[in-house]
Amino acid sequence: MKRYFFIIIPLTLLSSTTQAKTMYVVDYFKIMVRRQPGEEYKIVAQLPSNTKVTLLETEELWAKISFEKNKTGWILKRYLTEEIPKPVRIAELEKTIKDKEEKIDALEKENIFLKQKNAEMGESIAVQAEQVKNVSLENQRLKEEPYRIILLLSGGGIFLIGCIATLIIQRLGREKKSKLSF
Repeated sequence: MKRYFFIIIPLTLLSSTTQAKTMYVVDYFKIMVRRQPGEEYKIVAQLPSNTKVTLLETEELWAKISFEKNKTGWILKRYLTEEIPKPVRIAELEKTIKDKEEKIDALEKENIFLKQKNAEMGESIAVQAEQVKNVSLENQRLKEEPYRIILLLSGGGIFLIGCIATLIIQRLGREKKSKLSF
């Protein structure tokens, strides 16, 4: 028993293993998954083409895989590939296309909404521009009004001074006549 123990341990350590990585079953109809590496061992499952599996270790022509909720078994390595199968890629691309189409539809709806908002804002801006124009005209009129009042008061003041000057001149003229007539 001890002899076998010393032989089994080095063989176990020397067997080729790889890190767990995602692999796919190649394009065959059904792949037989066996309990141990070898065609003489019992079949534990059948995997259809394009099934995603995880490679756990390899041993000569065989590969130990994990599939369907941590089930494990052995299949021939030639049925595995790291390349994502075309049907899987097509399905992923179709999903991507569908997602992009949904985004495009959402963006088109948002674009229509924003165009409507833009039109409403344009109308609002036009109304506000008219109001600004009216306020500017009113502001200009109010700025000119004090000058009109000043001009009116100036004209009235000149008229008043002219009237007073006329009265003074008439009175002086009467006083001179009355002084000259004596």
